[in-house]
Amino acid sequence: MQEIVKQRVIEVDKKVAGGVKLPRTLILYTVDADHFVLSVKPLESLEGTALTKARVSVAVQQDKYLIKLPAKIYNFYQMDESDYTVMASDKDHATIIITV
Repeated sequence: MQEIVKQRVIEVDKKVAGGVKLPRTLILYTVDADHFVLSVKPLESLEGTALTKARVSVAVQQDKYLIKLPAKIYNFYQMDESDYTVMASDKDHATIIITV
């Protein structure tokens, strides 16, 4: 687990994506101080309003997706110290919302 933190990776259970296989890269949108969104395709609703937008890489490890976050995002949200909740969008299971 310590190695994962050093790599600035968060874990997302495959079940959250509702059976949708995630690609090797996702689009990350930072929404506010408590939320960011991971999406397979650009989200019109966030394109003009997101604080930042970045591409993130996705790896698969057993029953989890490992999502490597940019250092600035990881550190801003204090992912190494914070509990976070992972949930899928009701409209699109390939869109994942992270609440810190």
